[in-house]
Amino acid sequence: MVNGVEFGLLGPIDVRVDGRPVPIRSPKCRTLLATLLLETGRLVSVGRLTEAIWDDRQPDNPRRAAQLYVTRLRALLEEAGSPPLISTGSDGYLIEAGDDLVDLGRFRHWLLAADRAARRCDPDGESTALRAALRQWRGDPLCDVPSELLHRESVPGLREQRLRTLERRIDVDLRLGRYAELVEELRGLTARDRLRERLWLQLVTALHRSGRRAEALDAYHQGCRHLAEELGLDPGEEFQRLHAQVLAGTPTAPAETVGLPPVPRQLPPDVSGFAGRSAEVDRLHTLLHTRDLRPGGAPGILVLNGTAGVGKTALALHWSRRVAESFPDGQLWVNLRGYDDRATVTPEHALALFLRALGLPTAQIPADLDGQTGLYRSLMDGRRMLIVLDNAGDAEQVRPLLPGGTGSFVLITSRNELSALVVTEGARSVRLDPFTTCQARQMLAARLGRQRIDAEPEAVDRIVEACGRLPLALAIVAARAVARPDFPLAALHRQLAEAGDGLDRFASPDTAVDVRAVFSWSHRTLGTPAARLFRRLGLHPTPELSAPAAATLAGVDEPRSRPPLDELAAAHLVSEHAPDRFVVHDLLYAYAAELTAEQDPPALRDASQRRLVEWLTRSALNARPLLQPSESEVTVPVPGVPPDVAPLTFSAERQAREWYGTERHNLIAAVELAQARGFDDLCWRLAYATWVHLHLTRAWAELIRTHRAGLRAAERTGDRIGQAHMLSGIGTAYRSTRQTGLAVRTHQRALEIFREVDDPAGIATVLSNLGAAYRDAGEHLRSLRCSRQAYALERAHGETGNMSISLYQIALTLTVAGRPAEAVPVITESLEIFRSMGHRRGEARALQAAATAHSQLGRHGAAIAQYRRAAEIYRDLDDRWYHAASLHRLGDALRTAGRRQDGRVVWRQALAVYEELGAPDAAALRRKLRE
Repeated sequence: MVNGVEFGLLGPIDVRVDGRPVPIRSPKCRTLLATLLLETGRLVSVGRLTEAIWDDRQPDNPRRAAQLYVTRLRALLEEAGSPPLISTGSDGYLIEAGDDLVDLGRFRHWLLAADRAARRCDPDGESTALRAALRQWRGDPLCDVPSELLHRESVPGLREQRLRTLERRIDVDLRLGRYAELVEELRGLTARDRLRERLWLQLVTALHRSGRRAEALDAYHQGCRHLAEELGLDPGEEFQRLHAQVLAGTPTAPAETVGLPPVPRQLPPDVSGFAGRSAEVDRLHTLLHTRDLRPGGAPGILVLNGTAGVGKTALALHWSRRVAESFPDGQLWVNLRGYDDRATVTPEHALALFLRALGLPTAQIPADLDGQTGLYRSLMDGRRMLIVLDNAGDAEQVRPLLPGGTGSFVLITSRNELSALVVTEGARSVRLDPFTTCQARQMLAARLGRQRIDAEPEAVDRIVEACGRLPLALAIVAARAVARPDFPLAALHRQLAEAGDGLDRFASPDTAVDVRAVFSWSHRTLGTPAARLFRRLGLHPTPELSAPAAATLAGVDEPRSRPPLDELAAAHLVSEHAPDRFVVHDLLYAYAAELTAEQDPPALRDASQRRLVEWLTRSALNARPLLQPSESEVTVPVPGVPPDVAPLTFSAERQAREWYGTERHNLIAAVELAQARGFDDLCWRLAYATWVHLHLTRAWAELIRTHRAGLRAAERTGDRIGQAHMLSGIGTAYRSTRQTGLAVRTHQRALEIFREVDDPAGIATVLSNLGAAYRDAGEHLRSLRCSRQAYALERAHGETGNMSISLYQIALTLTVAGRPAEAVPVITESLEIFRSMGHRRGEARALQAAATAHSQLGRHGAAIAQYRRAAEIYRDLDDRWYHAASLHRLGDALRTAGRRQDGRVVWRQALAVYEELGAPDAAALRRKLRE
């Protein structure tokens, strides 16, 4: 005991400290204490506490009211000398008292001791333990606790446990031959509980074995009369057989006495080397003790779902082993084979297995499902059991296996979400995801040893990624490593790499652990549209895609693609990680690619991929002008939209920018896919369409890579317009990465082509870019010449948007050349054009250029105001890098104006954004702050 503290539930609420009673006079405090003690050591939610205390008559502020009574109860206990035992959790409270401090805990402890004695075939020890368990009872449980909820949900189960324990003890004593003493006890019990057939059966047995045949027959008839008059029931088959034995004078052997059914312990052995799921185990513990899992008096039901090979069964088994002792009436386990190469286990077959485990002879098991279900639920009523339904296929396979009552807990594993159980049975659903890298390393360390893992950390990380962090794949590789203890892990990774990206890397003669076979069991359960769509996902350039992209691949409109997508998500073959955004696990993605290569003709695959690239290209071309309104007049030649492609349209800059950000990796991968598949006309156009996004996000490497792919595609087809646009885009990336000489030469090549094809808009764009490159090279006169030529061409053709950019470039060059007074009117004109177009990003750039010119002229107030306004615009646009750059320059301007402290404040704001973005500019700014 902790400082001599003891609690009692099995009767009136009883609290003692060092043997002295502590009266709990407040009914609400008694209810609070009882609710906590029923879940000793487990968090009880505030909602459960308030429902137990006030039922449907909740106070205005239930949480505050519960806190008040917790405070009162704590004070009462601590005043009596108890240490602090009631702790506050994230959304509730728990009482940290060991089972030995609570009579209910001691009762369960003695029941386990009785089970151990029974397994040793020690009836004397079993009887002693059962008597000790029954001594914990002091009357009707919670008899002074005025809680409708507890008396409705908890008390009936406690009463049933006591009665069943009493009947079990009597059964053991019958086997020990203690007939005479049992007769009087059973007469009293049957007088108090006339409708308990089991007690009548035991009384008749005791009388018959004592040689009191007439009294045994009389007791039989009394019991039958009470059952018939008050319940309308005939005696059960076993009671009738006993009656026949008494009539015939046949002695009953002790083994024939009706005893408690055996306590089933069906959990398989724990998983060797289980690791990496501590957070998930803790979550299951929390959910086990969350009363929200038992709505309306139903048993707790939890569905553990996830994709194939993610380790659902291993987690269920490991956790079930840890909590087994919380279920003294036993544990049932069945593999329903919902996803298996063997025949699915029917509900009838599973129920027959369970009924036999509960002690029912095969001959007494009904043949029909309804009869089996009813008998199963009758036998389970009042028991506290754990039922694990592993590898369930659908809700209909599971529903007949759900027990009644509140004492049991059902854990279901499935690749399907089983949402029907959530809707109709109040089940909770928990999705199990693939390991994180850290969890995967923990699993490998548990199986291979920490020393071997730590010796080759880089090889371990490569193995983890090659396995897609999928537990099954990791287990296969770990088994190979265990079988080859002298092999370096780098050699195992090399073998994986040499096997390519397919699933041959994880092949096994045992289909239970062959990744391809395990995936196939999920695939074969799909309907035809979902199976067809899953195969098409293997044609997407990356494992992540949108719902419209999936519809485009399938060649259907988006509403028709949604049901198959939902089916794939329910089966965990895809995951909807955001609304209308889906991701396929790397290994499932490889499996989908295998399936489409095997089952879909090449022409169909080619058409699906071209349709997807066409959709991405058209959507990106629709989005590009919103990011760069000044270029809205400049378009590349594009054929008409194919009838089976429905590109996205965008209404605002933010919407277009967010789409680009979300689809970024798909756009880049689609450019490379188009080049590889020979979609050359689409390849360079898609690269062109993504230029603005990659430029604004400073993704120079991706910009160069996509434009080089586009350039090769345009060269293959002799498309000179395409070549010129690709060279122009590459030149801007070279300039931004300070490769000035390359930028000049690349823009010159683009300019030659645009002049060759006589494209005035292209000529003007390249001249403007070439002028910027010359400025970076220090050739200011050449820069001004190019920019002014660009401006003249744009003005001649009425391209107002591009005129603003050329004016901006002229002003920048004048400022760099030390001619800020000339730059101010030029940049002012550019700023007015940007504003008239509603081009806010252009406005911010022009404000920055104007601020630089004003700063050189000593007009610090104007410069500070313009930098500040530019920073505000970038903040509104959620353009974080340029927002930070504007703040950086604003800090410089404040410092130059003598406002050093204000400058430092702004610099710190800029530094915080730089550091979040991982920008190299952060280092220079840190140096400024240190100085």
